Amino acid sequence: MKREAFATHVGVSVDAVRKWERRRETIELSGPYAARMDRKLREAEPAVAERFWALLAPPDIESQCEVALGRTAGADQIFVPMHTTSGDVTLMSVPRRAFIAGVGARAVGMLVDGAMSSSPLAAAFADSRIDHVGFFLHKRMSIIEADNIYGSASTLAEVVDAIARMQALRQAKVVDSRDILRVLALYAETAAWQYQDQRMFHEAQQWTERGLTWAHQLGDNYSIGLSLVRMSQLAADRGDGAGSGELAAAARRAVPGNSLFAAAAVAYGAHALSLERRADECARAYDAARRLVETADPDPAWGFFLDHSYIDASEAHSRFTLGAHSSAARQFDAATAGMQTGYPRDRGVYLARSAVAHLAAGDIEPAASAGRQALCIGIATGSGRIMERVTTLAGLMDPLSRQPDVREFRDEFEQWKAASCPGPM
Repeated sequence: MKREAFATHVGVSVDAVRKWERRRETIELSGPYAARMDRKLREAEPAVAERFWALLAPPDIESQCEVALGRTAGADQIFVPMHTTSGDVTLMSVPRRAFIAGVGARAVGMLVDGAMSSSPLAAAFADSRIDHVGFFLHKRMSIIEADNIYGSASTLAEVVDAIARMQALRQAKVVDSRDILRVLALYAETAAWQYQDQRMFHEAQQWTERGLTWAHQLGDNYSIGLSLVRMSQLAADRGDGAGSGELAAAARRAVPGNSLFAAAAVAYGAHALSLERRADECARAYDAARRLVETADPDPAWGFFLDHSYIDASEAHSRFTLGAHSSAARQFDAATAGMQTGYPRDRGVYLARSAVAHLAAGDIEPAASAGRQALCIGIATGSGRIMERVTTLAGLMDPLSRQPDVREFRDEFEQWKAASCPGPM
């Protein structure tokens, strides 16, 4: 396939393809850009995908592929649909370079089938006292913590792999079906959230629907409410205020009234009202969410992220949506100052949204300062939510501005863009 045709198929410039051909295996894409490329390659014809992997191939292809197939921790991952021996289709994460020069879905599929086959699993864990359910519950909390610190780009592969493993254990009857199904519902919501953070909404929607199906199989209100809360926030991110509000109301009915998830459902419903331009009702709903936070059972496994600063940041987001830019900026700043420690990615989201709010209010220097901080966190965590707002900020700022903070922000943003976004997509 010629360079021009390949560039057209994947939606990049011809110059970007030339850059890839020059730099080959040293090319590093940002998390959001890599995610978009993964999606395009999954949807592309085989010839397009082969052209991509071939142009990245280093001279010693065979040894590189052997290393890549054996490497998991820290590897740059791509998600591939795989058929297991049972005929099910699951997403499996594998190192990108495992696909170089034809070492692709066929070879990896053989590895998946071998790892997930029911008979070996049943034999391996026969009469064992391993608490698989407890293991995956603990693992999920570790993944969530890592996501909060390092970002979803570093943890999403682990989530999808864990789901595939649990499904295999369930099929092999190594674990109690209902017990592991409850954990699968939790992981589905986690996968949906992490895809949402990467702004991969189609994949996020698929996982929320999968989680809701599992939750209904269980008849478990907590699991149902968890899925509905995620669906509500996802709908809001996609601009569907009416749908988000309906889902938030359904979540509120499903979860126990004294739980932090009830407060989350009310808060997401409040933001849905802002999308519908119902400012007074929105403000009252946030007050109700704060009252629920005060009286909720602080169960660490359910809604532990939700506190007053979280509600404040959510309300600031709603105020910005309603056009109250100055008050939104002030509230974002207060929420950032009062937020829990250990959430750098969320801090980056608050800063990015605060920066856009400050700029909309005419506060140029605070906007640039917050934008620079958000840019650093966005690059470090690979968060699409952060970089989406940072990119918006860069587009709104005057490129001819002589203000030092603005110049520094734009210089740093352009450096990131040149390194991570080689062409239009």
